Amino acid sequence: MKNKRSFKRIIMHRFIGYTIGIALTLLVLELLFSLFTLNNGMNFSELASSPLTKGTETVQITLSVLWILITAAVYFIGIVLFGRGISRKVMEPVQKMEEGFKEVTAGHLDTTLDFETETEFGEMRDAFNYMSRKLKDSEEKRRTMEHERMRIFSHIAHDLKTPMTTISGYAGALASGLVEEPDRQREYHLAIQAKSGQMNQLIDQLLTYSKLGAPQYRMNFAKVDLAELLRISCADLFGEIESKQMLLDMQLPDQPVYYMADRMELNRAIGNLLTNAIRHNPEGSLLSVGLTEEPGRIMIHVADNGAAIPEAIAGSLFEPFVSGSDSRSTSSGTGLGLAIVNKVMEQHSGEVVVLGASFPYTKMFVLSFPKDSGHRRNEG
Repeated sequence: MKNKRSFKRIIMHRFIGYTIGIALTLLVLELLFSLFTLNNGMNFSELASSPLTKGTETVQITLSVLWILITAAVYFIGIVLFGRGISRKVMEPVQKMEEGFKEVTAGHLDTTLDFETETEFGEMRDAFNYMSRKLKDSEEKRRTMEHERMRIFSHIAHDLKTPMTTISGYAGALASGLVEEPDRQREYHLAIQAKSGQMNQLIDQLLTYSKLGAPQYRMNFAKVDLAELLRISCADLFGEIESKQMLLDMQLPDQPVYYMADRMELNRAIGNLLTNAIRHNPEGSLLSVGLTEEPGRIMIHVADNGAAIPEAIAGSLFEPFVSGSDSRSTSSGTGLGLAIVNKVMEQHSGEVVVLGASFPYTKMFVLSFPKDSGHRRNEG
């Protein structure tokens, strides 16, 4: 690795070097010129330093002019070489950087500078390459976000259009008097009510997801007993659990487990996991809810013995409009429940993952909370 050298120091060293070089060159030339004139019966030093005298005047003037021309030529060559040397040190990096900026301005964000230099231009080259990488990363992130935004818009349009088509068709049939039987009319009214409810649920989930992703959104953190919150969440959905004839196994500690959390949002996240387990598993399925503490972490487990998550979507399961079922069109969910769980855990500096579970369960969702998070104040 080359040591960095100051540009001013390089100019000074080169100036001194070229000055010494010119002086030595003139000294050698003067010595050779003296030997040449001495061989021709003349003493160059005496002639050059003596006043003009009759008889040698022409020779003295000729030798002086010749020496002046030689000296001027040596200085000229030295100055040219000095200028070219400095130009290589300055103009080449400047030209490379100018070309690099033009490439970046034209949108070629993978442009990098690779010229070698031991001056401050090395720092400028590294700063340029860092800037270029950051711009490229930002552009790729922007494109990814734009693609994700368009994907979400497409799913929203699809999920709203399907119930709207049903509502429009049933309402049109009722309004035009095509359905005369009271039972059929009631059936159509119930279908319209169900589709309207589905649309309201999707819109509510969209508003929640949008709110949790907003930079200005702040959670209302307070000391929460996670074990008690799990009991309340299960009690809220106990009617649905019973109607599906599911067997619920709760593994909760007797002592409170306090954590600084937003009770409402965390209850929403736990509710989403429980709702998914209830709605997407067959009657009589097993459901397990647990809370464990490990060094550095508190974990909430929600496991069931339903169908396993397909490996193809396991990595993207917590993105919007990704469902664990084979087709979203046949699912009763909005495709936002797990994405909301993920957002809630991000706000708590935690994470949600899906893992395989030990028999008799097939999969397990885990909410993991760091104990060293600034949110937590464990007084238990």
